[in-house]
Amino acid sequence: MLDEEKNIIKVNRKELSSQQVMEKESFDKVLNKHRMITKRPVYKQKRFYFFLFLVLLLTLLFYYSEKEAKQKEKQQIEKIN
Repeated sequence: MLDEEKNIIKVNRKELSSQQVMEKESFDKVLNKHRMITKRPVYKQKRFYFFLFLVLLLTLLFYYSEKEAKQKEKQQIEKIN
């Protein structure tokens, strides 16, 4: 308990004025903190699946283009022989 902060509760304190309350209210900060804490994980975001789809599509296109190129080379070699 040496390093921990102790909460001190004042029982008979004076009332805060509305101006003092308004100075300390910052709902934007609270909302921003809440958004940062409750941010959706990457795998639940639509952008993640869009980029995953693009990567898979490009990989598939690259694979089939290489496959066709190898077949053309094989046909050219057979024609020469």
